[in-house]
Amino acid sequence: MLPRVGALCRALLQVRLFLAALTLLGMLGRTVTLSFLLAFAGAVFSSWLASHYWDRLAPRLARHPILGGLDVVISYGILSLGGPLGPFFLFTVVTAALAGLLYRWRGVTYICALQVLFYYGALATAGIGPANWSFQTLIGQPAYYPVVGFVGVAIRRLLDEQDRTEEARRNAEVAAAAAEERARLAREMHDSLAKTLRGIAMAATALPAWLERSTERAAREARGLASAAEVASREARGLITHLRSDQLDRPLGDAVQKIATEWSRMTEIPVTLDCAAHVELPLMCRYEAVAILREALTNIERHADAFSVRVCLRRDGDRVALEVADDGRGFAPGPDTEDWPDDLARRGHYGLVGMHERATRADGTFSISSAPGAGTRVVAVLPAGASAPTHQQEAKNPAESG
Repeated sequence: MLPRVGALCRALLQVRLFLAALTLLGMLGRTVTLSFLLAFAGAVFSSWLASHYWDRLAPRLARHPILGGLDVVISYGILSLGGPLGPFFLFTVVTAALAGLLYRWRGVTYICALQVLFYYGALATAGIGPANWSFQTLIGQPAYYPVVGFVGVAIRRLLDEQDRTEEARRNAEVAAAAAEERARLAREMHDSLAKTLRGIAMAATALPAWLERSTERAAREARGLASAAEVASREARGLITHLRSDQLDRPLGDAVQKIATEWSRMTEIPVTLDCAAHVELPLMCRYEAVAILREALTNIERHADAFSVRVCLRRDGDRVALEVADDGRGFAPGPDTEDWPDDLARRGHYGLVGMHERATRADGTFSISSAPGAGTRVVAVLPAGASAPTHQQEAKNPAESG
């Protein structure tokens, strides 16, 4: 059963309890029999029991419409003792709405037919003669049962359609996630593994010529090929590891903590973590944020000679900021110009350029602040909206502190 259907049924049962209280107030000052009080108490108790233990009882009620018929029988006992024209009538109408939600067309037809039949039986048992009959008594009140029951059926249909729509949306998101994962893997292979393999191929092509010219140089090239092959192997294993570890079953904050903790354990460089709770990103932005974090930590390991690192993940309005700062040697980012990525590339800072490209690809911004001897701080700010980015924004200047 859909959670929304269950919540609505439970709310209707609570409405029944409220109507029962109104009924009891309406009986004040009137003479009531012990049989009526017992039947009334039984009806109220059964409604409370169903409301309180709905999660357990709902599957059985949904599978067996005859159990709904028992509620009609209990209601008939009260109608016959208290009169079908009394305030308890509204209590019985809720049963029709519940039947519509639980049983749809066939079940509600069965329940409402029983209710109408028992209503006329209670009318005859109560001794209400033809002199007291009216259109409301004969047609109006029993008509409430099928009308309310079919309203319940209509609501159930709307809830079912909404559930199918959400299921289709979830399936579409899964398909989009798979497509984005393939695209991400292709980008990773192009940025790392493919370049390494291309270098190996070029060196292997030149090796025969070096064998003829200089055996010493050929030996160095062969050792270089072996080293490059090992690098390619590590990159391939890294891609597989990242593919397995960057799944969506882990909150972004947990993923950031896991990556930073593992990196700290491998490098023996302490990391201070400041990750806000319940911070998430759309699928594409999430992958790029994780890749930026990995690249930033790799840069620190290779170049910074840092003693400590700080990683911060925080929500800032409709955007998420990922900050990685170290206390290492630092560097001079360069002049305050719009082509700072090209300037960094010319000076060999390809990791920083790659992080800038990733942030831009995710419709975010990337900033660098650093100085010789003062460490380096990089900040990627990515959109936290539910939809994928549709345009690119300009990156911040590296001289900005963010």
